[in-house]
Amino acid sequence: MKKIVKIFGVLLSVLVLGLALASCDNNPEPSEPEEKTYTVTYYDGNTTDTALKTEEVKEGEKATNWTPEDKADGSKFVGWYATPSLSHEFNFDNPIKADTSVFSMWASVAEDPNTWQILGVLNGYDVVSNWGSGNKDTDIFELTKVEGEPNVFEGTFKLVQNDEFQFAVLDFSGATVEWLYQMGGGCLDQENADIEQWFDTVDNYLDPQAYKANIKVLKSGEYKFTLTTDLVTPSAAVIEVERLGDIEVEATPFSPFIGGNLTHGQHTTKDVNPDLYFPLGKVNGDNIEWKGEFSFNAGEKLNILMVQDDWNIQLSARNGNLDKGNSDSENVNLNSANEIEIINSGKYEVVITADKSVASIIEDDMIAIDLNNYKTSSLYKVAIKKIGDYELTQGITYDTFNVKYNGKGTDYTIYVRNGAQFPNIKAPELADGEGLVGWYYAVGEKKVGMGYEVKYAASGKSYDLNYETITADSETNDPRQFWLKGDSTATIDGDTVTWGNGTHFLKQTSATTYECELVVKNRFQFQICANLYDVNQAIYYRTGAIENPGEFIDKEQQANAVITEAGTYHLVFNSVTGKMTIEKTA
Repeated sequence: MKKIVKIFGVLLSVLVLGLALASCDNNPEPSEPEEKTYTVTYYDGNTTDTALKTEEVKEGEKATNWTPEDKADGSKFVGWYATPSLSHEFNFDNPIKADTSVFSMWASVAEDPNTWQILGVLNGYDVVSNWGSGNKDTDIFELTKVEGEPNVFEGTFKLVQNDEFQFAVLDFSGATVEWLYQMGGGCLDQENADIEQWFDTVDNYLDPQAYKANIKVLKSGEYKFTLTTDLVTPSAAVIEVERLGDIEVEATPFSPFIGGNLTHGQHTTKDVNPDLYFPLGKVNGDNIEWKGEFSFNAGEKLNILMVQDDWNIQLSARNGNLDKGNSDSENVNLNSANEIEIINSGKYEVVITADKSVASIIEDDMIAIDLNNYKTSSLYKVAIKKIGDYELTQGITYDTFNVKYNGKGTDYTIYVRNGAQFPNIKAPELADGEGLVGWYYAVGEKKVGMGYEVKYAASGKSYDLNYETITADSETNDPRQFWLKGDSTATIDGDTVTWGNGTHFLKQTSATTYECELVVKNRFQFQICANLYDVNQAIYYRTGAIENPGEFIDKEQQANAVITEAGTYHLVFNSVTGKMTIEKTA
């Protein structure tokens, strides 16, 4: 028995030794980790169609900033950008941590046959520009093409501190002025060290691309502008500036008034609507106070302007001016767009309170603007309280509209004054799957669509305002027309697209389906709009309406829909869901 135990002990020792040796053989010395490398692709332009070159970069190292040669057509390299939208430059100081795409911007020297104008809020002129609507019958806002240069324009203008402006090519052929091309703050020549002392850029919420931002004047003066335009790559345009000297600025009196739906936007005059202007302001301690009484319809959206045609100082909830503690919360609402909206029709007291610093002159019969301070929105508060029933103003023509809900809501009455817009109408209580087509009224046997952007011509008549609905399985066609407007870099069913109103209609292929073919030549920006019985409904379908945003859609764009690649596309729009699909077919 002892021999067996002894032999077993020897065998066990041998086994343990063998395992130990095997363990040593299976654990060699650790090797150096393999270096990761990533591919940086430099693309020709704002698409991924053509690569200028690729570069392999070790993880954590930087890509190479290099300059391509000029193109055969004369186009010159501007810079490298991080996205196809060319909205911000690529940062070559950032370490590479993944495969990376870099996009090139090129400046074209293509002939520009257009007439460029300055437009915006321009307080240095007796003629009101009003963002282009006042530019039609005057040439004082036009720039001159430089002789011998295919795309260079010059102009000299007097600008007042806090003015805001852009440069644009305008089309006056329709009912409203259309902007065909534009240049803004992103085009300012940043190599001029004085630019930051003279101007600031203000984001344009309709298009966050920097080159379309508004330009705000920081220092009054006479300025000479030289525009080098680019119709192929608009964001490559350049605005050079020379300050020629100071200008004298006259004192401007405060004369605030009620804008919004009841004045078709923010524009009115004392001659047209004297009842919508506030009485002369009074000093109240450290503040100036303006107090007025006005009648508002349910659904009216208010913007109060402190100075006629100066859209940069609109008092509204959006700008944080509503004094909620002293306003009537049951009758005054902050709507989804953060605007001041009236809940119930009636007569209201409106009180504007402003810090005295907004004025340069405060006298019994005159309160004048301080140009350095008056456009500071935080210096104003607006309190609104209902004090009675709606009162018609003597001398103003109104049409009466009885809003009918057919059991799906509570009927009420609104009064639309001559030259106003319709207020927002409360939606009916619809069943699941039922969609609102829109509101209309009948003139004889003809149905007339109610449009929120229409300047209404009242005649003292009374109408019933009714609505239509539709469902996905509807047996009757949706009565609306849907149309597309956008840049002239594409065609719709063979016709060149424009930003004009109601000219490029989608084909209705079923009760709730609309389609078109788009041929895109370059980066294409657009919207889909709706008409009901030939009236624009002020409904716009943009980026958020696209159900399948493929690689050819600019996903960073928050406003207008943008197709980034040239090609042929099939667009299908569903009028019940309000969604569109876009497929690239060639």
